[in-house]
Amino acid sequence: MNTSTRALWLAFMILFGLLVGAAAGLLTWADGESSFAAVRAGGTSFGGALALLFGIFYFATHGGPKS
Repeated sequence: MNTSTRALWLAFMILFGLLVGAAAGLLTWADGESSFAAVRAGGTSFGGALALLFGIFYFATHGGPKS
């Protein structure tokens, strides 16, 4: 996998993480929580989604089980 393809996947993962974080923050805020709680929920969701996507990317490209 070359550098430009890897950068494109990184951009896609960050964008998807931002969408997940924004949705979590908006849903928390719409539930009546404080804005601090909404930002905390959004940031936590962003970090969790990004960590999960990085793990999936690593496993799919070169970190899978060796035979």
